[in-house]
Amino acid sequence: MERLSDFLNRLFDEYHRDFLLSTDPLEFVHRYQDPRDREVIALISALLAYGNVRQIRSSIQNAIDRMSSIATSPREFIFHLQEPAFRRQAFKVFRDWVHRFNTGSDLVRLLELLARSWERHGSLGGHFLSYKDPDDSDIETALNKLIAEWRSWAKATGAAKHSSFYFFLTAPASGSCCKRWCMFLRWMGRRDALDPGLWCMESPLLSTFPEGRYLRTAELVIPLDTHTGRISRYLGLTTRKNADWKAALEVTERLRECDPNDPVRYDFAISRLGILDLCQKSKNKEICSRCPLDQVCTPPPLPLRLKEAES
Repeated sequence: MERLSDFLNRLFDEYHRDFLLSTDPLEFVHRYQDPRDREVIALISALLAYGNVRQIRSSIQNAIDRMSSIATSPREFIFHLQEPAFRRQAFKVFRDWVHRFNTGSDLVRLLELLARSWERHGSLGGHFLSYKDPDDSDIETALNKLIAEWRSWAKATGAAKHSSFYFFLTAPASGSCCKRWCMFLRWMGRRDALDPGLWCMESPLLSTFPEGRYLRTAELVIPLDTHTGRISRYLGLTTRKNADWKAALEVTERLRECDPNDPVRYDFAISRLGILDLCQKSKNKEICSRCPLDQVCTPPPLPLRLKEAES
């Protein structure tokens, strides 16, 4: 794996760059400086990250615009959601908002869960980390518990009648690769020019976390989607044909051999190859020769299939 790490590091140096943020929903988080605004926008941006890039960006911007029409900032929108009159107004403002499988009501219900986490734990980070045992090797247990509690809260408010809402609440326990949640957690757990690291040791929200708890880069799991799944198979990081939770763990474990402390740092760069159409589904000498991974990449005989529609 030492040889592969050299090629992945070259890819990282070339594509883990802030000028490429315009191709990723993470770009919206960088528009805000307040950590609470960032937590809100990160959650929305990550969980709407399914579909094509243009559609994703349009839906996120539309959601932000609607929030701004009745609140001075994303954090104020969340704080006011506990008020019945404001809640009714929020549902009205999002009445005709749609993003593929999800409706405006789904999104407001999601943000209600965030508001409740803030009220009880001080931040979503505080809520998630209340389930994070320091001995956990990764985020699986904490994510399962957070999603289970959010599901129970949602059912109590009547969200069970809206099956599309639960597309937001995928969990490892169901076998899902949880691409969008793993991407959100990558943003929260890593701190560099791209990832804001809102839940890491240097977090401005640290006072809301249980004592001694924060998210470590070594605990993160790769956000496995169409692009990262396919390319991971080309690189021999997984032999699984389904991009499920087991495949995500397998890819992450192989990447730990390249960087034990920060295995998912390659995620943004790998996914750019697919998003920018720089990696084809079959060998193309002209295109592949320009790729930093060309010498360690072997396209598989069968395409990787996603377990759920989270491309």
